[in-house]
Amino acid sequence: MNAKWLFGKKKLAKSPTLEKDIPRDDERRGPVPPPPRTAHAPGVSVCAFEEIPAPHLLRFGEGHEGFFLEGEEGKGGAAALLVLAAGGEFNEVPGDVLIWVASSLSLEEISRTSPRPHHHIRRDGVAGAAFPGITGLRVLARLPKTGFAVLRLGPPPGARWVFRGVSAFAVFSGRFAAFDGDDVKEVRAGMLARVADPSATLYLEAGNDAALAVALAADDFIATLG
Repeated sequence: MNAKWLFGKKKLAKSPTLEKDIPRDDERRGPVPPPPRTAHAPGVSVCAFEEIPAPHLLRFGEGHEGFFLEGEEGKGGAAALLVLAAGGEFNEVPGDVLIWVASSLSLEEISRTSPRPHHHIRRDGVAGAAFPGITGLRVLARLPKTGFAVLRLGPPPGARWVFRGVSAFAVFSGRFAAFDGDDVKEVRAGMLARVADPSATLYLEAGNDAALAVALAADDFIATLG
């Protein structure tokens, strides 16, 4: 046998990796790497549903209330209501989200006139999509024209997610841990967590196998496993 053939053959040089060959995040087959931790904390504040500050607590109809959030400027003047207690006017249940599009209505006007929402996103609906490779997270709706996305978190237990773009989430069963910089804040059933700076990296962890929450986020939010 020719020893030169065994040991003297030159190795072929590897082709350089071109930028076009690197998959984008939406083309990856595995989980997307989490975004880096930001220098500033997201600023998470936690309160019981009944203690939500007046500018964000909307009540209309018998027993109907929710967390009210206006959309970003330039997104059609949309507004979203995360239902916390349902009176049945729109056949909604706690955890559903109502969205008004191209609306100049204020919180007070919606409370007084009860206009029918343009979108009714159901907490337990089958619409939307799961995240490949990310357990316990479902995008119930992503509405770029309104600037909103609606997410359902949990179960399973022990799942840990990393987000950017989440504005608030309400817990309907079990508990979650929100990592606000070096502080860990527990958010139990019947509580709402508001994020002061959605552009900061937010770490969330499901506290038990009953953990279930619904979040309002920007339509271009980022989500990965932590």
